Amino acid sequence: MNKRPGTISIKELSKAVDNAVKIAAERHNVRFSPELIIGPIILGRQILQADIQLKQAEQIATEITQHLAANVSGAALGAHQAEPAVLVRKGPVITIGYIPPEPVWGIKPE
Repeated sequence: MNKRPGTISIKELSKAVDNAVKIAAERHNVRFSPELIIGPIILGRQILQADIQLKQAEQIATEITQHLAANVSGAALGAHQAEPAVLVRKGPVITIGYIPPEPVWGIKPE
């Protein structure tokens, strides 16, 4: 059995996130930064509206994660399901995305 984590190129991951974010942005009438954030905890995009409610942010994160799970290879996202996440920092800076099920070390440059 192969024990290496699945891999996905940054280009492929970015494209999948772009599609998921576009759908969520249109559905919820919100704007996101164009940059994909790959942090030590969360992968996602920064939302550009400070007046968003936490419940709506959580719903958007859930929709983005569900879209990625349905459209990205299971091996690339890991053996377990990714967890929707909202990270709020001072500013406020709100990042919406998901926590990968495995460390992101499997992401490879293309």
